[in-house]
Amino acid sequence: MAGLRFARLIDQFVADLERQGATVFREGLPTGERPARLRVDDRRYIVLLWTITPGGGPPGTRPATERRIQITKVSGLPLEPDARTLVGGWSRESAVYAFWDSRRHVVFSQKSPSFQVDSRTLDQAGSVGLATQNRPTREGPELVVALRPDFLLWYLQAGTNIHNAPEDADAVAGLIANAEEERAFLDSDPSPPVVARRFDLVQVIRAFRHAQFRPTVLRAYSYRCAVCGIALKLVDAAHIVPVAYPGSTDEVTNGLALCRLHHAAYDTGLLGVFPDYRVAVHPDAPDRLRAVRLAAGLDEFTAALPPVIHLPGNAEARPSPAYLRVALEVRGWPPGAV
Repeated sequence: MAGLRFARLIDQFVADLERQGATVFREGLPTGERPARLRVDDRRYIVLLWTITPGGGPPGTRPATERRIQITKVSGLPLEPDARTLVGGWSRESAVYAFWDSRRHVVFSQKSPSFQVDSRTLDQAGSVGLATQNRPTREGPELVVALRPDFLLWYLQAGTNIHNAPEDADAVAGLIANAEEERAFLDSDPSPPVVARRFDLVQVIRAFRHAQFRPTVLRAYSYRCAVCGIALKLVDAAHIVPVAYPGSTDEVTNGLALCRLHHAAYDTGLLGVFPDYRVAVHPDAPDRLRAVRLAAGLDEFTAALPPVIHLPGNAEARPSPAYLRVALEVRGWPPGAV
């Protein structure tokens, strides 16, 4: 299987991050040579990527499910105190990324270095979004992390800490599927070092479960605002029933894709979306805003609103009328208007 050139891999990597709302800057001019140095939001990353391919050698010499990246054109993995080094690969057959723990590979054989991952781990990540695999290295056990592109920003922000728990790799799938397993997982070994490590892992998996909401909602609305239709990397996933309110969920039907302006207007109650998907400004807004001399732009804002929101093509992803009704009540709309 022919591999993609590094320049194409890093272009794809940057595009996947930007679709999730990240601001990405490349340090220096693109050269097509590893590594790439990126600033993603407020953090620096040193990124090395290869194409994930089947294991080498004659048929039968390696497991049929073995996949790997072949380390080429680098003599080592750079580690710098003000940047995080990412070493990973892209699997075209599973459409997922896999990342290895760069701390385990500061030194490696120059004869034919390769890092392995099982194709079943990659397929599982393609199905549920995230999968892990424990593998031995000379420096100790390593936890390999595979994930769909939707969760790339989550991985950079919080998921890299998952590499700190190779001993608990088998528990990750259960924690993803069922939050109720957290307590039993933490209590199964009361020794302080294990509890501390597992608590950190639980926090990472919680962040992953929360991160599932955003890409699901944005995909449903094709990354465009449900009110004004713009994209421009300015669109957020807004909860219809606020997160802090009892009964709020991370279902796609409790989400709206909204640009920064309309997200803020919706959260503050200035803008309302009705159960029949009509859009309106809060009836008390003009008087309240004029009273505090903050009504500038209200007429233009109101005139630009569409009669109804833009809905996802998939009917199953459309906002729940029940959630929309609760959201109006929570945000202070008068009962007659709801």
